[in-house]
Amino acid sequence: MTAKSNLSRRNFLKNSAITGVAGASALTIGFSNKVKADAIAHQFGGLKTLKPSPIMLPSVVNVPPLGALVYNKAAFGPRPGDIDAFNALGADDATRLASWVDTQLNPTSADTEVDARMSGFFNSGSAYDTINKTAAQLWTEHVRYTGANEYSTKSRPRHQMERLLILRGTYSQWQLRELLADFWFNHFNVKGNRDVIRSMLPEYDRQIRGHIFGNFYDMLLANSKTASMLFYLDNYRNSWPNPNENYAREVLELHTLGAIENYYGTVDPNTLGNNSKGQRTGYTEIDVFQFARALTGWSIADGTGGAADTGAFLFRNGQHYDDHAANPINVLDVSIGIDGGENDVTDVLSYLANHYGTARFIAWKLCTRLVGDNPPASLVSSTADEFYNRRNDANQLKEVYRHILLSPEFQTTWGTKVKRPLENIIASMRATDIDIDFRDNHSPSNNIFYRLDDTGQKPFDYDDPTGYPDEKALWSGTAPLVTSWRTITYFLNKSARTYDDPDTGILGGLRYFNLAQQSNTLIPSPLNRTPTQLVDTWMLHLRGYAYDANTRTQLITYVMNKSGATANQSIHDLTDTNNLSNSSTYQRVVYTLIGLIMMSPDAIRR
Repeated sequence: MTAKSNLSRRNFLKNSAITGVAGASALTIGFSNKVKADAIAHQFGGLKTLKPSPIMLPSVVNVPPLGALVYNKAAFGPRPGDIDAFNALGADDATRLASWVDTQLNPTSADTEVDARMSGFFNSGSAYDTINKTAAQLWTEHVRYTGANEYSTKSRPRHQMERLLILRGTYSQWQLRELLADFWFNHFNVKGNRDVIRSMLPEYDRQIRGHIFGNFYDMLLANSKTASMLFYLDNYRNSWPNPNENYAREVLELHTLGAIENYYGTVDPNTLGNNSKGQRTGYTEIDVFQFARALTGWSIADGTGGAADTGAFLFRNGQHYDDHAANPINVLDVSIGIDGGENDVTDVLSYLANHYGTARFIAWKLCTRLVGDNPPASLVSSTADEFYNRRNDANQLKEVYRHILLSPEFQTTWGTKVKRPLENIIASMRATDIDIDFRDNHSPSNNIFYRLDDTGQKPFDYDDPTGYPDEKALWSGTAPLVTSWRTITYFLNKSARTYDDPDTGILGGLRYFNLAQQSNTLIPSPLNRTPTQLVDTWMLHLRGYAYDANTRTQLITYVMNKSGATANQSIHDLTDTNNLSNSSTYQRVVYTLIGLIMMSPDAIRR
């Protein structure tokens, strides 16, 4: 088998000479000509893959109880009562996990608390008035809007989706769905603040969510027809005889086969062998160019060329490649010698979705997300087999998730990943049972949201088509940790603060929560409000399990120093623990303790 090239980079077209000459000429090369793709290799030297190879970071920590593990790896973290509810699902861990997974894999249309918190904000001019708009409405009322407040009107859907992502992550009962929605959005990433995309985000999100538990080919095809993806990767202007290969490249490199195992650079495709399923192993630059040729005319109705201006998918036959007989389209094993119009694209997408290389790439990404960095090769292989064997099933992806979540590797791997900043912040809001109708133009929401810019993980804001990286090493540096902790500290410090809400008319309501009041509910007797009891109670309440003895001792010592009490002395002897105001000594003891628990190394592990 031919050795792989070290090349894989989508933006090599920065060089206009490549775009205008090499790109166009390569697209017209017929494989029967036996032209060596190596002839253009010098134009791509030194470029790197967008997706990094797996990083080996072995776990050296103890695995927590299964309920805590599940809610930290397959959800955004536990809320109070979640782990008790998990433990009540059966007599043993295997039964509990199977029951939890089955419920999460079959969400109903209702999402009780999220729906309730959004219910008053759907009317025109309200905080979530764009979320349920159709694609046509979003296009007409936002993409094409001109007039007063033009920028804010075009960006309104994006701003609402940013807040909705946090609202869902914090309050959704369908935690696995929210985790997977985040995974698939990053898999099919688009930059949320770009023109068109900012206005169409609600529809883009709906398309992804509609296929999360379905069939991968259906998801891939639906995504390829969205205005957001077509604009983001420029395929809306991909026309013959001047093709644009940007989208073709990303479908191969990021959406299906992946570059890690399946990219062979500029070698002659005819020299590649087959995989275990009899399919050609991997793709080359020639395949990228050939696929771009197939994608010509795959566009949207944007009012140009006599088309309607609706933003709907439109195949422009007049812009499609038209020289099939002389130079067939050849993408891996797919050869198209007769103009099939849209079928030129769907034939290739179907082939790619059903390729074993795609199965392995998606399996590796899902195992990395749900299990840990550097997932066991055996699990990746068995997951790939599950993906491939169910390629024609309507519930293909659902069963792939089940396979991973019920695996021994999922249940025993811990600490090889960390929560990324947004996950860490949402986990802290869930653990402290924050009470906030997260929405746009709402001071308590904005005071949290605007701090996300500094963390490096603002929703829908990653520039590259890779989506936000998922590897532990990339999120373990000082900057993301410190900025996350600052955000968490901000809302903890607001414990017992009030807010007058002009939208709801509620005056003097809690801005977020009263943590001292929560503490007294957990420890009713003032006599029992000792440093030791506070630490043990809040560790279990927030995390679902006790930290190691050394961490526990440090936390107890901190509360002793902060309150002046000895380890088993009631803090009430020294200060009024029934004073629940923001400025009380007890309130400060409680919220600083919670901050230390939530910002400890244990709390950010996955």
